[in-house]
Amino acid sequence: MAVKEKTNIEHLQEILKKNNETQKNLADRIGISESYLSKFFSGKEIAFWMIRKIVQAVDPENETIIMKEYCLSGVKKKNFAPVLEYCYAKKLFDVIHLLINNKNKDSMWAIIYQLILRYRLELGSVEFRKELDNLQPDGIETQTLIEILKMYLNYDVGKYEITLYQIDKIREQIKNINDPFLTLSFSARLEEVLLNIYLKQENNIEKARRSARILLKDDISLNLNLQAFYTLGLSYMTESYKTSLYYYQKCIGILKEHPDRMKELIQNKEEIAILQKFWNEPIDEQYQVTSFSKALAAEKGLASFYEDDYYRKYALLIDGINEKSKEKLLLSLYLFTEKNDKFRANLPKIHLIKLGINFNMD
Repeated sequence: MAVKEKTNIEHLQEILKKNNETQKNLADRIGISESYLSKFFSGKEIAFWMIRKIVQAVDPENETIIMKEYCLSGVKKKNFAPVLEYCYAKKLFDVIHLLINNKNKDSMWAIIYQLILRYRLELGSVEFRKELDNLQPDGIETQTLIEILKMYLNYDVGKYEITLYQIDKIREQIKNINDPFLTLSFSARLEEVLLNIYLKQENNIEKARRSARILLKDDISLNLNLQAFYTLGLSYMTESYKTSLYYYQKCIGILKEHPDRMKELIQNKEEIAILQKFWNEPIDEQYQVTSFSKALAAEKGLASFYEDDYYRKYALLIDGINEKSKEKLLLSLYLFTEKNDKFRANLPKIHLIKLGINFNMD
């Protein structure tokens, strides 16, 4: 697609013409008025959420490219905040730099996102929290974003009860935000944290899946979609081999298109190897990508991994299953629980129950 050879508007109009779709049909399909759609196609600026809906409806495969060009073309004040939030979700950090340096540099939105970018590159969490505490929000939207950032900090250090309390408070604040894209994106940030808490810390599979499906429906960013597919894959690990494999493979399909995410690709392939071993399925060669997954495929003892902080719990799990060893399974259970991963603690529990140990699975 040669988007750069024509304006984005011309490109979208060309697709509409090719598909024999009228502007009225498009407006009805995405739920906006035909007059707003006409304003957009005549080159006038409309609300950001409408622009995104138009692009998603006409050319979803090139959404990020087209929206990036729009963001760089000159954004008016009313769309400045949702554009910054969109660019952050899409990891368009270079665009954020340009926007906050060229326009509204001293606005609270620019200050917050400048701080977020500094946190990514140089600030520690303690310094970041202090900076956040010193900010004076100028409205419900900036206040909510600041609270969301503090929520992330609490989750990262394992303060889950405080995090859940903050999420309840932020949900109420979001109800008072008028911008539809900010409402959507801020809500997605909450679901991002909730799906992890629900699955790992609370072992609430259904709630975790619900959050994951909300993220997929909203389709805010590649990263959130990956987290959703990954959570779904993990959540089915004890229920259905085929369903779990399906969602893990969805992750792999996405990651293969992004060479900069090779580490995540390897991790997901290794998790499929663990899944296959847990279900006593042959480990496909394409998933034998680490020393651990190769050892799983070789069907030998995993004692050499007992001293590894990451692999130890998995090695004890697999050896405990193979050897019907209550001691190794109990130790694996302890290690998963120590990491606040109640869901994965179910893996050794299932086999401990088979060996005669009785306890609740909650």
